[in-house]
Amino acid sequence: MPRSTRVSAVVALGALLLAGCSLGEAKWSADAAAAVVYAQSIPLYPGAKSDGAMGSQSWGDDDGSTTEGMTVWFVVDDYDRAKVLDWYEQRLPNAETQVLDDGAIQLKVPVPGGEPGEDMGVVIDENRFRVFEHTKPGKHQGI
Repeated sequence: MPRSTRVSAVVALGALLLAGCSLGEAKWSADAAAAVVYAQSIPLYPGAKSDGAMGSQSWGDDDGSTTEGMTVWFVVDDYDRAKVLDWYEQRLPNAETQVLDDGAIQLKVPVPGGEPGEDMGVVIDENRFRVFEHTKPGKHQGI
């Protein structure tokens, strides 16, 4: 095999390896990871970048029904809702699936080792997705 052909083959193989690496799960940024308690265990769709976070509090009528919530939004270049949904359905096979009032699709799972009433999951919107969690009070910083 001529030297130029070998060099071209090595360059092509390197490009394929780099492309393959970019197809793996995205990593949680330090800021996004610091905002959540449990949801870091939710895998992130390849290429996802955090696009803001919001906390919440909810009070119920029953003792122990108060919860805190945190949502982190993510954007993806060339977002394809169907592909993102399929990717999450494969990774969260036991999730409870619900179509929300706005048409978004929610996949919800219990928090491993969490308290009763705590959950987390992902909501697949039309143009982006978000990862959420609901916890008992006092677990999030700054809420």
